Amino acid sequence: MTPTRKRSLRHIADVIAVLVWRDQKSRYTSTGMGVVWAIASPVLFLLTFYLLFRIVLPLNIPNYASHLFIGLVFWSWLQSTTMEAVTCIIGNPGLVNQPRFPTVALPLAATASNLVTLLLTLPLLLVILWSEGAQMGLSVVLLPLLILCQFVFVLSAAYLVASLNVVFRDMQYIVPIILQLGYFTTPIFYDVASMPERARFILGFNPMLQLIQAHRRILIYGEWPDMQALALVFLGSLVALWLSFRFFRHASLRFLEEI
Repeated sequence: MTPTRKRSLRHIADVIAVLVWRDQKSRYTSTGMGVVWAIASPVLFLLTFYLLFRIVLPLNIPNYASHLFIGLVFWSWLQSTTMEAVTCIIGNPGLVNQPRFPTVALPLAATASNLVTLLLTLPLLLVILWSEGAQMGLSVVLLPLLILCQFVFVLSAAYLVASLNVVFRDMQYIVPIILQLGYFTTPIFYDVASMPERARFILGFNPMLQLIQAHRRILIYGEWPDMQALALVFLGSLVALWLSFRFFRHASLRFLEEI
């Protein structure tokens, strides 16, 4: 690697660190409850769905609080990042217009910042798992790999929507609809095992389904996930990231004109 390339990568890393710190600071330092808001939203959803599907209309899913909270926090990483990334270019004209500013850092910063938010919820998740008698075992060593796999997948989505929204502003209205569809076709508050076989086959192509199911098997039951399915998700995510990044770099040539 050339010295120029090293300096460029170091510059991008520094920019990402500053953007993530700015984002986290703006989220929590000006509020009365501070960092507590990082877990407030998933907890409210947890209480709502738990009341509805455990008491009012019981789904009879074992360890339902753990089952639900895992789905909520890992889906929220994708949803929050995508919603932020879709406007990260047009919403930061002052940064994009600066000479030599690395625009590739904006979707990366959104992905990393929401990963930090997810990590802040992990202590609460561990408490819920403990309270329901989760049986974590040796398979827990795969958690960093699962998080890396989802990071690649989420980042590929972030680059795609960020570049598309610059040239097609309707994307900021289309993305929430797509996310809402994804929310209900991902087994967040229900169990995919209770669905008809054909539906399970179709939904099996949803990468988030495979990732969330893998987290549940590891954290709740201490089992090894479907490694073949995870390998396919990881490879597919790498290909998607490569394609979306190339598209982003190509679209970046028009950023200054469009914003």
